[in-house]
This record gives sequence, C-alpha cells and structure tokens, in this order.
Amino acid sequence: MLMKLQNRIARLSVLLAVFCAFAALSGCAGKQVDENDPGALFKEAEEDAKSDHFQIAIDKFRMIKNKFPYSKYSVDAQLRIADIYFLQESYAEAASAYESFYDLHPKHEKVAYAMFRAAKAYFSDIPSPVSRDLISAQKALDAYNEYLGRFPSAPEATEARTDANTARRYLAEKELYIGDFYYKRDQFDAAAPRFRKVIELYPETDAAKQAQEKLTRIASAQPKAGANP
Repeated sequence: MLMKLQNRIARLSVLLAVFCAFAALSGCAGKQVDENDPGALFKEAEEDAKSDHFQIAIDKFRMIKNKFPYSKYSVDAQLRIADIYFLQESYAEAASAYESFYDLHPKHEKVAYAMFRAAKAYFSDIPSPVSRDLISAQKALDAYNEYLGRFPSAPEATEARTDANTARRYLAEKELYIGDFYYKRDQFDAAAPRFRKVIELYPETDAAKQAQEKLTRIASAQPKAGANP
C-alpha cells in the first residue's frame, strides 16, 4: 500500500513539473501580456528569443504581423522572424525571410542589413565538400554582388567581399572537380569546356591555374590537324 502511494506521488510530481514548465513557456506563470498591445507582445517575443524559446518567439512575432499589419511592430516582427531562423541555423528559411523583408520594404532603414544577412544565410548554408550541390554558393555570390552593388561602403562590405571571394573559389573548385572527373577517364571533349569555364569565370583562383595546366595537357595529347596518322 505504501509503495502504491509513493508511486502515485511520484507520478503527480512529474505531472506538476510538466505543467509548471508549460506554464512558464506560455506565460501563464507570471505576468499576463495584453495581446491587443503589439508593443507588449513584441517585448515578450524578444524575451522568448533571448531565452532560446525560438518557436514561441516566432509564433508571437507572427501574431503581431497578422493582428497589427499596419503597426511599426509588424515590420520589425518580419525582420526578427528572419533573425531567429538564422539563429536556429535554418538558413534557407532565413534567406527567404530576409529577401521578403527587403522586397516588401525597399526603402526601410534596415534594407542593407537584410540584404547582407540574406547573403550570409546562403553562404552559411554552403555544404562541404565541393562534390555536393553548390547552388547555395551561387545564391550567396549573387546576393553579395547585389548587396555590394548597392552598399559598397557599408560597414559589412569588407566581410561581404571576403565571403563572395570564398564563394567564387568554391564554385571554381566545383567546375574543376567535374572537369577532373572526365579528364581522369580520358573524356577530354567533356573535360575541356569545364576547364575553360573555370578560366573564364574565375581567373583569379588557384583552380583556374590548374584548369589551364589540364587544358595544355589535353592540347598536347590531341592529334594536330593535318597530321599523318
């Protein structure tokens, strides 16, 4: 009988702990926030984000967007959703959210920030090694080029140029990798266009030097026109 009572108390303790945790996350165990006050909601969402309660913060920012679309907090909430996606390392979602922000608010004071962060999100999503799909590297390069074209003197411009050069290196190495695949199999007609692409698009890279060396070897291996068999 005593053991059954102890087990029951233990179960109740677990249930109570779960309830308290849920109450803390939902805001039930503390101050009540007026959901008709976008400023108060925004402040609470920021507190949730600082506590790493990311999904709860996103839900509250979305509530602000939906309930108060003409409030200044609505615009800020859109940007904070993108920031939280980035913090969660959900880079594809972050890039899309940042792009939506500056598409919808092209004259907003945070446009430069949003453009830089969209590019950074794509850049952070580049996989390794280069044998994998590098579409995120191309998107990062395009986004950085667009950002630098509009804000060449921005505080983050130096970092943007460094990342863009790194993305170019990745893309050059990818083309070289594909060219080498054919080159090693003596499929020179398929390899040569890849090597030429590296030289034309990424001439400053080490990959371009290697591509030129391979093209020279291919030219030496090919029979010259008019030569006797």
